[in-house]
Amino acid sequence: MENPLPTFPPLLTGHAVSPDTDIRACATAQAGQGALGAGDIVWSRDIANLRFALVLEPDVPRSRCGEILFAGLVAFGDAAGALGPAENSITYQWPSAILMNDARIGFADLVISDEEQDGIPQWMVLGFDVRIAPVTTGIEPGHEMHSSTMWDEGCGEISHTQLLESVAHHIVNWIHTWSEEGFKPVHQQWQGRLFTKVPLEPGALDLAGDSEDRVLIGLDETGNALVKDGGSTICIPVGVALERLRAGRGFQ
Repeated sequence: MENPLPTFPPLLTGHAVSPDTDIRACATAQAGQGALGAGDIVWSRDIANLRFALVLEPDVPRSRCGEILFAGLVAFGDAAGALGPAENSITYQWPSAILMNDARIGFADLVISDEEQDGIPQWMVLGFDVRIAPVTTGIEPGHEMHSSTMWDEGCGEISHTQLLESVAHHIVNWIHTWSEEGFKPVHQQWQGRLFTKVPLEPGALDLAGDSEDRVLIGLDETGNALVKDGGSTICIPVGVALERLRAGRGFQ
């Protein structure tokens, strides 16, 4: 039996691609060419992973665009929480790692166009890459430090289609909340699920070299990291962190 096609909210238009397609590259390239616009969602038929990229056309300056990343993360948490076992814990690590029961299951990403008009980028792409079920890798389950899948965390009954539909609906709702009420409600929800016990991904808090003493203490009013570095507090832009992580990111 084939996996049923997802049904998206009226504001979104789905575009299915093959499992081996680089979702982020596909969506950003087509957005840059004008082939995709606001509300277009490119999703992978790879049912073992939730991989999709949503094209958005912001109406806020570049300095605020990073806020949408956290709206997306909160939306994923609400969606997975509604579908999965009540006892499951869903948390986040700055800037965009997603954890279930203290183990990383995936991440979000945000790519913002370099082209802009009056300080507002022409487009941005919000992407997700989450492990739904294990695949054959030669590594025994539980042997990858701090990593897991939704299936391993008790979500084996959740299908790819169910999860994609639910996350898409919650993203639309949270983007509406953000556009009407600003970043505060998003910030509050994200901060309530902030997890710091597992070491952050290498490079997440780098600014100018490594520092083992840096500790995340919260977010500023637009989602940048406020970090305690020795005796001082520094700010690390979310865009800088995403760029560093993007270069070599996996599920490690």
